[in-house]
Amino acid sequence: MRFNTGLIVLFFSTSSLATNIATKHTIDESYWIKENKSEIFELLKSRPELTIDHVSTSGFELYGPKGLEGFLQQNLIEYRPLENANQNLRSEYPTPEAVEKDLKIIAKKYPGITKLYSIGKSVKNRDLWVMKLSRNANLDDDRPEFKYIANMHGDEIVGREVMLRFIKECVENYGKDPRLTTLLDKFQIHILVSMNPDGAAAGTRANSNHSDLNRDFPDFSTSDNQDTTDKREPETQAVMKWQGEHNFRLSANFHGGSEVVNYPWDTIPDRFPEEDLVKDLSHEYAQNAPYIAASTTFSNGITNGFAWYEVNGGMQDWSIYWRKDLQITIELSNSKWPDYSSIDYYYQQNRPALIKFIERIELIVKR
Repeated sequence: MRFNTGLIVLFFSTSSLATNIATKHTIDESYWIKENKSEIFELLKSRPELTIDHVSTSGFELYGPKGLEGFLQQNLIEYRPLENANQNLRSEYPTPEAVEKDLKIIAKKYPGITKLYSIGKSVKNRDLWVMKLSRNANLDDDRPEFKYIANMHGDEIVGREVMLRFIKECVENYGKDPRLTTLLDKFQIHILVSMNPDGAAAGTRANSNHSDLNRDFPDFSTSDNQDTTDKREPETQAVMKWQGEHNFRLSANFHGGSEVVNYPWDTIPDRFPEEDLVKDLSHEYAQNAPYIAASTTFSNGITNGFAWYEVNGGMQDWSIYWRKDLQITIELSNSKWPDYSSIDYYYQQNRPALIKFIERIELIVKR
């Protein structure tokens, strides 16, 4: 394979280059790069318009604006298109509207221990629903606040379904299962089941503005280093404002495309100040989700984010750096959109880890 750096300037016209860093990750084209050669990786990494994801020894995902395929061809970089989730598979999953209906039924049936509220709207005006689980859920008190966020990449759907099952188990077993009852008695648990319902409906990574939400947050290591919602996507703005209204101290966000627990930092190679703590939390989660711990790709099923691949504008590092909310990222499944019949397997595999991770908020607030 020939590597031709001389063609870099032909990639995008000056007019299409991002003028606002907060909106630079436009996704119009997506490909799998078949070989992970250092010179190719560094060339693609050097382009601020591009998103690299799920790096492995066999290749990696690449997302970018129109013109990306021509650039790859000009540089003789081997690739294949990344397909959207198969329509037949997608049809087995609930629509965002069906998820909303389900959440409303739960909230109506269990008013004392649930509070369903919207933190904002998607590009296509879908509500971003959060289910609060807690004793006296309509009261905001001084009990520790915890959050889970799923489905910020629309084509990574397993987290949404796992969260729905977790919510149902909590409410159906409150007062019956001592451990789940204690969770709701002691903590205020907030679950954003789908940060990107438009992407989920379309089976696409990006939101309806073709933006990658996990590259849209402020980043202390780049020139986009102001903690402001200005010129960000509506879904990003909603999460930022929501976080400002609560005192979340521990959280996790769910993705798909691999099976691993990712801990900070994502954006810089520096050692995270509380790395021993966050590694222990990540290791514990993986050990309590046996299929993740059994990974043959990641030692003990965990990885440092930057050591895997650099992410700028990610939600995880933003949550920690600006909002003091310790967050990890959990990749739940190698397949982003697996057969729907497998969802129960993923839930049962992750269930002990989900519970234990929430319980760990006591350790966080005492440190």
